[in-house]
Amino acid sequence: KVAEAAKVIENTQRDLNIALMNELAMIFAKLGIDTHEVLAAAGTKWNFLPFKPGLVGGHCIGVDPYYLTHKAQAIGYHPEIILAGRRTNDGMGPYVASELVKAMIKAGHTIANARVLVMGFTFKENCPDLRNTRVIDVVRELQDFGCQVDVTDCWADSAEAEHEYGISLTEKPEQGSYSGVIVAVPHKEYAAMSAGDLRGYLKADGVLFDLKGVLPLGEADLRL
Repeated sequence: KVAEAAKVIENTQRDLNIALMNELAMIFAKLGIDTHEVLAAAGTKWNFLPFKPGLVGGHCIGVDPYYLTHKAQAIGYHPEIILAGRRTNDGMGPYVASELVKAMIKAGHTIANARVLVMGFTFKENCPDLRNTRVIDVVRELQDFGCQVDVTDCWADSAEAEHEYGISLTEKPEQGSYSGVIVAVPHKEYAAMSAGDLRGYLKADGVLFDLKGVLPLGEADLRL
């Protein structure tokens, strides 16, 4: 029991720390402050914990907290903090999509039938694992806005993406064709690309969303 509890709380702790970063990112976006700049400054204090905002999926961090909260409820305890973190992290996909849509509107793009490229579909970088990927939330929300979404991923298996999520991966995205590009999962192949390379996929005044802040400050239009 102790061993299982230890594993569950390790992942729950990470989930809550990332949820805090995600909530801070949403606050800082409204304040016009770059989250990664704030975290870099805070990181100069020796005991600041180096977590960053992002999508939380996979088969451990995004799942284990639910095992713990389910068990807690079964024995009559109703957890609050753990589930609050889960709600925050589970809401990040729609938040990312809506931020991109707002930026596209401001740039003069019509959202209905706008083409958007999502780069990366696995639950984390440099890994082919598609289990519980939260990139699908970004894709579905953009589709609900009326966008035509292409998803590309140089690590993911196309047949698995089709079977599990109904997503047909785009092997070679068209240059100059998209109103928005989201670097959702910074595989090493995508992280090696410059802002100019990534903007090559965009139409004039297209919006580049560097979700995890891989590019230097100011080179993308949006980042968490």
